[in-house]
Amino acid sequence: MQILVAWRVNKWVVSRDTVEVGAYAYRTHAMDMAKRLHAEAIALGIECYMLLREKDGGWEERRCPSPPRAESRG
Repeated sequence: MQILVAWRVNKWVVSRDTVEVGAYAYRTHAMDMAKRLHAEAIALGIECYMLLREKDGGWEERRCPSPPRAESRG
């Protein structure tokens, strides 16, 4: 699963495999969604990676954020 968190114009957009799943005013809320998506990837048993586009336009590939505790328990 590819998770994309990107600053676009005036909001943080979160996409899963190129499909937008949410837009948020605050980065922390976007990262919370990325964590939930990572939990979904774990449940499906698929690989996960994340691309992050900062406000300055720079791109960074990084590990998916740790899923929320309640959702990561099996």
